[in-house]
Amino acid sequence: MKTQFQIILFIVTLLNGFAVFAESTAVQPQVQGDITFVSGGVGLDEVDAMRALKPNYNLHLLFALSSGEYLSDIEVAIFDKKGNAYLQAVSLGPFMLVNLKPGSYYIKARLDGQAISKKVTVTGHKAASLSFIWSHE
Repeated sequence: MKTQFQIILFIVTLLNGFAVFAESTAVQPQVQGDITFVSGGVGLDEVDAMRALKPNYNLHLLFALSSGEYLSDIEVAIFDKKGNAYLQAVSLGPFMLVNLKPGSYYIKARLDGQAISKKVTVTGHKAASLSFIWSHE
């Protein structure tokens, strides 16, 4: 009986350790100025975490190759319509979620020196989504 209790205690302790590890490796929101953002999506746990966070952000960005391969380590810069920089960050996975004040923005995403620029209008009603797709070579 005592041995059975020790085994159960060991398993519970082990599972708690895994939970702490999983929580520490999950995607973490970051703040730059008055902008909150999160990036990731490498691995199923991060994809699930990003999906869960998606409703909390009003700009959703996706980075991929035209072959369908998802990308990470993308340099992202967000500017207002006057050219003022609002965010400069590196996306740690194919998904980046950003909270911006309503307005018009210019977004530049760069992969290995090749930049793609897009314009987006963020409203207070519905999230805006943009995909940045680089040609597969």
